[in-house]
Amino acid sequence: MSRRLSLFTAAALVAAGLPGPPVRAGAALICSSLGEAVPPGGGPVLLVFFSIECPVCYEELFEARYLVDQGRWPVAVIGVSIALRDDLERFLDKHAWTSPVVLDRRRVLFRAYGVDAVPFKVLLLGTEAVYRDDPYLGPAARREELLRCLTRHFSR
Repeated sequence: MSRRLSLFTAAALVAAGLPGPPVRAGAALICSSLGEAVPPGGGPVLLVFFSIECPVCYEELFEARYLVDQGRWPVAVIGVSIALRDDLERFLDKHAWTSPVVLDRRRVLFRAYGVDAVPFKVLLLGTEAVYRDDPYLGPAARREELLRCLTRHFSR
């Protein structure tokens, strides 16, 4: 039996809100679970919860990737969004995002990590959250806290 889904099956999954197979939007991979988004071999992951309608949110998304790239830390940056798939694909194409994004329409990850509002970042080492944004701090203070955490865990 073929691993490819028929058009009818894919449409039924989307209509039912059930996760389908990962979908490429340009160079980004849209996944239905964190397990699909984590790179082979695992490793540390920075989850960035964002909304495509919120400029501050996607600035945080791009800034997080820049911060990790600049520090050369072995951390995968993975976006998490509840947007509609088509809207998310257009957003990722428009902004040339190349890292995986989890489409979390059922808010599974939002609930698992206690995310009430976006933007929000969580740093995972395995299954342990070693950093969570403090919602009472401003963006600059959260950025400094994340930088301290990354430095503490990954600087040599």
